[in-house]
Amino acid sequence: MTQQSLDSAVTLVSAPGKVLVAGGYLVLDQAYSGLVVGTDACLYAAVQTQVLDFPGVLSLGESELPIFVVSPQFTSAWWRYSFNVESRSFRQLDSADGGSNSFVQVVLERTLGIANAYVPDKVQYMVYDSPAGQSGRKGLKIVLSADNDFYSQRETLTKLGVGLSSESLRSLPRMCETGTTLPNVHKTGLGSSAAMVTSLVAAILAHFGFVHRSDLLPEHGGGPSQARNRKLIHGLAQYAHCLAQGKVGSGFDVSAAVYGTHVYRRFSPNVLDTALEDSSTIEDVKQAISPDNQGWDNQITPVAIPPRLVLRLADVDAGSNTPSMVKKVQQWQKANPMEAKDLWDRLDTANTRIRSIWNQLNEAFSTDSNDYNTAIDWCAAHKSSEWKWAPELLGSKTHELLAELVEATLDMRALQRQLGDCAEVPIEPPKQTRLLDACMEVSGVCMAAVPGAGGYDAIFCVTLSPAASRAVEDAWSSWDEMSVGPLLANQASGG
Repeated sequence: MTQQSLDSAVTLVSAPGKVLVAGGYLVLDQAYSGLVVGTDACLYAAVQTQVLDFPGVLSLGESELPIFVVSPQFTSAWWRYSFNVESRSFRQLDSADGGSNSFVQVVLERTLGIANAYVPDKVQYMVYDSPAGQSGRKGLKIVLSADNDFYSQRETLTKLGVGLSSESLRSLPRMCETGTTLPNVHKTGLGSSAAMVTSLVAAILAHFGFVHRSDLLPEHGGGPSQARNRKLIHGLAQYAHCLAQGKVGSGFDVSAAVYGTHVYRRFSPNVLDTALEDSSTIEDVKQAISPDNQGWDNQITPVAIPPRLVLRLADVDAGSNTPSMVKKVQQWQKANPMEAKDLWDRLDTANTRIRSIWNQLNEAFSTDSNDYNTAIDWCAAHKSSEWKWAPELLGSKTHELLAELVEATLDMRALQRQLGDCAEVPIEPPKQTRLLDACMEVSGVCMAAVPGAGGYDAIFCVTLSPAASRAVEDAWSSWDEMSVGPLLANQASGG
């Protein structure tokens, strides 16, 4: 999750994107959980201490720390701020377009406030250590970048005169320019805001030494220090994300950015009540985000996609307004509590079944890898509709589980459509149903569904072989009802 170049004193932290495979809408309710998969597409925050030389920097008060933030993938995307280490006040000095970035501003203000409260000597040393006679002031330069999958590359590829395919996407430079402003970019639904907030929180805390850089590495081993520091980052990132978006959401996207792939059960929203009040103090925030705060009752249960199963993501060129969809579902749920409870329970049963099958497939691989690989090879070459009664695999536990996984996925989709019909929300609209059914007819596809809250703008498939992945991409490229293109992201385990 983090790298540091000692020569340039850069602290670089990455946070993964997310795909909510099962549990859309249910993750809002603490009685239920969701299966969230972290991706190998990440958002990156790089923090460096350097002398900043921009107009007005020398007129800042002696206790003010200058900060320059740039997001080079967008046009007109830089912001200049100052943080007063004595009064703890924060202000924006100017920006490329005269506008603001609420997520960046909230993260900087609150995270620097926390760092200044816990390790004031390190923050204040930077302010008062600017050498005399220089044209600038010592401060923080922050660069925010993302892997290409976070943003649709359709326009870029069109300008290059090439089609939308994995091959053409791989030909693009990493973190390529989007050619548009941040407010106007077409996002792909991987959770860029949550990943940015999380990476920036962690980068600032690590840069000032408040958390150990080694504790941000997935391979560090997961000791007590790592667990505590990740709880702190999780709490602060959840708080900042909620404050910036003006509401307390489910939090699964921030959780995925911190912990990667897992089964997520949300925290009680009231854990942040005091910290989110306008009158809150830095002490209120410290208490709220503390790893010792028992109010953080969220549950993180590790889970892994079984061996040889590969998550494939597609960007569909049709938009959905997720907040309005969620609002309509919640309104229906409130107006029909008994019917909603029954449907929620049945959805939860289907979702839990998928998670259980994943766990059993992992166990089957560990117990008998030969049987596992034989079943995967056969199913990868046949349509899922042919799997259940295949005489070639009679008695194979893996074969049985793969057939059950198909059934469980179809059950989940049917219930999602029922929920959409009840709430009059396009969770799996007919166009998506036809596309997903076509994906399930591709040999070697064991899962196909809409992620998260559903809608028109994305789907995911799980394939059993590289050939199946190529075949499903061919199905997307030839689909004429909507424009469907691949993303390059795959699953990743760590945060």
